[in-house]
Amino acid sequence: MNKKTIGAIIVMLLLVLGIGGYYFYQKQPNQELSPSETPTPSNQVIVGGDRDEHGCIGSAGYSWCEPKNKCLRIWEEACYISAQQEIQYRLAQKYSKPVSGVTLKVNKETPDYMAGSVSFAAQGLPSPGEGGMFLAAKEGNMWTLVYDGNGSIDCNAIKQNYNFPKEMLTGFCD
Repeated sequence: MNKKTIGAIIVMLLLVLGIGGYYFYQKQPNQELSPSETPTPSNQVIVGGDRDEHGCIGSAGYSWCEPKNKCLRIWEEACYISAQQEIQYRLAQKYSKPVSGVTLKVNKETPDYMAGSVSFAAQGLPSPGEGGMFLAAKEGNMWTLVYDGNGSIDCNAIKQNYNFPKEMLTGFCD
């Protein structure tokens, strides 16, 4: 091939690349894109675009509070009226029971610990059915179920991981 042919091929390639680049980008380099034209990756989470089924925005720290029937930030406002209500809701959720069918009897309580018994209304009956004991500890501003049921209890783990008052473990870990 002679120099003229090679030159013509290079010019044609540059022309094809130039036209292709123009159609690919369809904008001048210095022209700004409008917000609706700004490309976003499909896996990018848009802050505020993560509303749950109740309309709460998780990325802003909001979660659904059933007792108060609203979205809230738990570090700004307590969801439950009392510690007993919070434990009742946690047990209802854990065992897929209606809250109205969960009855708590608190035997011992301090600001950070709670011990007592729980009973669940029998299916379709207003009277108590199954149930057992429970231990709960406050971690931060939320209550955690440490133990619930009638089975064996790992007293060593509870004593190592939680600082329950000794008198509160009477009946659980004698």
